[in-house]
Amino acid sequence: MLRWEAAYGSAYRIEVSADGVTWTPAAEVGAGNGGVDEVWIDSPNSTRFVRMQGVRRATRYGYSLWEVEVHRTA
Repeated sequence: MLRWEAAYGSAYRIEVSADGVTWTPAAEVGAGNGGVDEVWIDSPNSTRFVRMQGVRRATRYGYSLWEVEVHRTA
């Protein structure tokens, strides 16, 4: 779950990594509208790191995330 401030991403990728060096795209959002985005990814259990890679800003102020939550599914 991504909680955006006023400067949100209108397009971005969620990428995952097992080692923090090699990154793999896990999800793409092409029509973000700010607020709270819930993004589901299906990645192997070897994932230790998650990052957001901005593709397109919604405002001229860059990207500003208030909070990122990552939960493991059963």
